[in-house]
Amino acid sequence: MSYVLHLWRHPIPVSSEDAQATLRDLRQQLSFSPDAAAGQLLEAIASALPQDGEPEDYWTEIPEPDPFALVQSLSPSVAELEVVLPVIEKTAIALGWVVFDPQSGQVHTPSGQMIGPAGPGPAVADVPVSPDLDLSPSARSRWVQQSLEPLFTQRGWRKVRGECWFKKKLPVGEALVYSDMVRDTLHHGVWIRLALPAHLKSALNSDGGPAFKVSLQHFAQTHRLPFTYLEPPALFQKQAGGVIYELPMGSADSAATRRDELAALYDRAVLDWLDQLHSLQDLDSWANRVPDEECPFVGLRQRSNYRLLNYHPDLLVAAAVNAPDFAQRALERYAMYEADAFGRGLLPQMRELLAVCGLPFPR
Repeated sequence: MSYVLHLWRHPIPVSSEDAQATLRDLRQQLSFSPDAAAGQLLEAIASALPQDGEPEDYWTEIPEPDPFALVQSLSPSVAELEVVLPVIEKTAIALGWVVFDPQSGQVHTPSGQMIGPAGPGPAVADVPVSPDLDLSPSARSRWVQQSLEPLFTQRGWRKVRGECWFKKKLPVGEALVYSDMVRDTLHHGVWIRLALPAHLKSALNSDGGPAFKVSLQHFAQTHRLPFTYLEPPALFQKQAGGVIYELPMGSADSAATRRDELAALYDRAVLDWLDQLHSLQDLDSWANRVPDEECPFVGLRQRSNYRLLNYHPDLLVAAAVNAPDFAQRALERYAMYEADAFGRGLLPQMRELLAVCGLPFPR
């Protein structure tokens, strides 16, 4: 009898069934660039296993990393499952890997969540539907916030008043969930205010920005979750960092649908990812090091023919971690504005930013 576990880094499944489908998809994909992460994972697992045994004691087949595979499959010895399984799960979580156990149907996500075969439902509150929910936009907004409150507070978020529904202190700064009901649409978004080193704090504005705006659409697409919002006008689509999602919410039924979509999106994807931001280096990686299609922030990679307006949190975080390519990135951004009539109006702000970061700027 053999026992097999499958490990990968992304996407993160939302259920056991989704893990099965993800496994099939990843096995059909090819990677043409070797990835050292698989070797690091297996080395960490081997180091964490009891050292008084031989490798053959713990494995039916001693694992070898495949740097070109998107999935790493491990075969622990059935006799040693009680020893090996906890080591694999703990190590994988620490290094940001998904663990799928097809024998039990369990999925262990990098946030430490365990999803069973049926998948857990989001921890939403059963808030009674009041008679005025169909008539009052503000009542619909309050109902959605109250319904989502347990999902956030159980993960350490704080409910607040006004247009900011929930806040949480992270190692990288402060995460905020913004919502404002405007007629029959809920204007909704998530952003991260940076906790910068002291010498860079003068670059922050009175609202604590520039902030990273999280792309909810990116997470919905990556995790194959429904997320309904109104497309912004083309002009605003080109203004990077300027998008707040407009969620249609003109009735009690649509409010319930939006609540369910948001609950699944936050519970299965966004909150897990936010909890994995342990340092400004993590933010720099997501902002500046991943390919365009993997960037989880609104606007950083949106370029039009004549402007790139993201308010520069990517430059600030690169400066904060002393990224070796910061100067090159900053001066390229400056040159982009300088070469355009519209962008030249932004050069004074760019000079101020570069000066705060200690970078000489062109005159």
